[in-house]
Amino acid sequence: MLSVGGVGVLFSGELNDGFVDGFRTLFARRYLPDVLRAEIKPDILIERFKGESFRVFSSMYDVNGKDRYKLESAVPSAYKNEAPVFFLLQATARAGARKGRIFITDSVSVVNPEGRAVLFVGYPHTGKSTMSAIAVSEGLDVLSTENTVVDVREGKLYVIGGTEVLVYDPRIEDVYGVSIDYDETTRSGYRIVDLESTERRRLLKKGVEVEKIVVLHAAFGGGEASFSPVRGRKIKKTLWYFSTSLLKGMDYYEPAPLYMPMGEEINYNLNKLLDSAVENYSGKMFEAFGNHRDVFKRTVLFT
Repeated sequence: MLSVGGVGVLFSGELNDGFVDGFRTLFARRYLPDVLRAEIKPDILIERFKGESFRVFSSMYDVNGKDRYKLESAVPSAYKNEAPVFFLLQATARAGARKGRIFITDSVSVVNPEGRAVLFVGYPHTGKSTMSAIAVSEGLDVLSTENTVVDVREGKLYVIGGTEVLVYDPRIEDVYGVSIDYDETTRSGYRIVDLESTERRRLLKKGVEVEKIVVLHAAFGGGEASFSPVRGRKIKKTLWYFSTSLLKGMDYYEPAPLYMPMGEEINYNLNKLLDSAVENYSGKMFEAFGNHRDVFKRTVLFT
């Protein structure tokens, strides 16, 4: 039994080859938020059959409050068999949304010195991992590094989960003069830091209020930071993309992401998120341009 972003996943079938443990590796935890072995109420039932290829040959949704899948797969592993990890991310994002736990993809969140969260969202290569790495070098808590789990409380967004493995470009150490202790490196030379800690889990258990939302457009060699406010419909349009991408299978995996229907509960919770963001984050959501260091200082350190 696993908890992924607060979503209970119960596995059955052919599991004697370490299949479930494959979701707790550094690679898997880079994409799956808060993967724990835990006895919690299952939201997803997965029956697994051994096989060399990956395929989901049965999927049923909202059956007595649970989503059910049957799949064929080898053990999840980096470079060799990554599809099960991205499938589970999609499946838990759907089940989470049904519970009001919204998985926001392409996002990182950092706790500022006042104890509130800055949520960064952005397309690939816009500076999210660099923001996390700078935060680590500053001794700040990083709550999520790739996918962030939020809920809504009295109109405010709270970070309640997220990925805890940071992969960053080592160039930042030369460009910005930061020093970070890292655990491993990827094949391409990127550095890996496991951010799992008791303090991080404590913060996520109670939830950290999001103070501001920043849409990143940062780059090495960028100039002084500049900001453009995001308001009204553009808030909804932007957050709709980042909060539904996983549900829609936009994070591609082989042979193809599943089509997952969004029912009334999911649509209600998504619209609750979007309406709350428009009401409470107009004036607190910005597009940010410039170099990473200056954007970080002006959004995290200078509140």
